[in-house]
Amino acid sequence: MAVRDGTPVLKILLLICFITFVKSQGHTPLTPPYFNLAQNREIIATSTCGLRSDGTPMPELFCRLTGGGDERDSTAEISNLPLIQGQLCDICDPSSRDKYHRAENAIDGTENWWQSPPLSRGNQYNEVNLTINFDQVFHVAYVFIRMANSPRPEVWVLERSIDFGKTWMPWQYFAGSASDCYKFFNAQADQRIQHDDDVICSTRFSKIVPLENGELNLTFLQIVVSLVNGRPSAMNFSQTMALQNWTKATNVRMKLLRTKTLQGHLMDIARQDPTVTRRYFYSIKDISIGGRCVCNGHADSCVRGDSLNPSILLVTVMDTQMNVCMMRK
Repeated sequence: MAVRDGTPVLKILLLICFITFVKSQGHTPLTPPYFNLAQNREIIATSTCGLRSDGTPMPELFCRLTGGGDERDSTAEISNLPLIQGQLCDICDPSSRDKYHRAENAIDGTENWWQSPPLSRGNQYNEVNLTINFDQVFHVAYVFIRMANSPRPEVWVLERSIDFGKTWMPWQYFAGSASDCYKFFNAQADQRIQHDDDVICSTRFSKIVPLENGELNLTFLQIVVSLVNGRPSAMNFSQTMALQNWTKATNVRMKLLRTKTLQGHLMDIARQDPTVTRRYFYSIKDISIGGRCVCNGHADSCVRGDSLNPSILLVTVMDTQMNVCMMRK
């Protein structure tokens, strides 16, 4: 099982977010370090390829959106895929380690991935949720998503909860067009951010995916959502309550609403043609969430302090005389 190396994109994001969070007017507050909040967390998918709604296994056929017989000899991975009606296909099978595309694969740091049921199981599988639970409140600066063997979703919402999943609020909307921004979210597309807590609808990450030699371009498999940069108080984070509250979350949810569909397939999907619908699904190889503990500028470290629940982090809170005054979640 190969482990992914840190990508330049993530390194740049970490550096930018560190500079943004630390810089403030008048003084430099204490700031805990940045880390990937998604790592080792609970992640839940409402639907997964190869699993029935009750969680029992159901081996399931899916096919690649691009490519066919001409590519079959290009790599060892592709050469092992069965060719069905000119399409390169495979099976989601929970009994096989390599073919079980469970939700945990999206955050485990390997080359495995999570995958939703193909639309051949039903058009209702356009709507799938992926939820990551933190078990405590954090400041979130960015969300980085890398797709696997599917295009980026066309319509979806990045949501947060600050009450452990009881209620949800949108962080950002995504749609392929201005009309879909209005249709799904009653929002105008690609508006300039004017307030620290503005919820925008972006079309940037939902465009038709360019194909290079029949393959999905890696650049167009990535989604980067910054929740701080570009906002009015980005360079004054520690002094701005509105922006601090905007970035708080106990849970993060991807609410996927519609797969990205090639124009020539719209009628076939409506007719539920299995040779087409089995090629449409969501697949995510990596979700990284950059953030830090909530400390209001009074702490410079986060430590794991609960042996019974190692996902809980404690912050060391310092007073103005630099004495440790308390430990808290």
